[in-house]
Amino acid sequence: SELQRIENIITEFLVLAKPQAVQYREKDVNLIVQETIDLLHAEALLCNVIFFPALSPDALMLYCEPNQLKQVFINILKNAIESMKKGGCIRIVTELNDDQYMKVSITDEGGGISPEKLKKLGEPFYTTKERGTGLGLMVSYKIIEEHGGKIEVESELGKGSTFHLFFPREEDPRQES
Repeated sequence: SELQRIENIITEFLVLAKPQAVQYREKDVNLIVQETIDLLHAEALLCNVIFFPALSPDALMLYCEPNQLKQVFINILKNAIESMKKGGCIRIVTELNDDQYMKVSITDEGGGISPEKLKKLGEPFYTTKERGTGLGLMVSYKIIEEHGGKIEVESELGKGSTFHLFFPREEDPRQES
């Protein structure tokens, strides 16, 4: 298990350090979210957690690297599962936010994050977990940024947290840079 942990840490470092040979293509964000939910379903059940997806009836087509987005959703959903020691519900909502952005919101019923800790989310090596590396969210922030998006987090101690992920509705976010 320690070797597996070391391998995971090294993999996260590599994602940060080397430019990825990414294959951007158009894919429905709803599909990526559903695939991620299916992937984590068994783990969630073991932790007494139920996913409640409320996916947009409209296809939310995004020019993206699907595996990278799946990694972001896995990181946030796993954090949500781990934040709920006694189990609970995680609500995942996908929607068109406005003319510029589509939004994926992931809400848990965990212990919440204090305002001081909220400011540090996404910083390298910052973790609130006993065995965390502080790289999962950092990688997630980097991936969202590379897709021209942004992350906003709302949290209330004792009530849970919501991660809002915004993605641009334009063809290719990399064309501008």
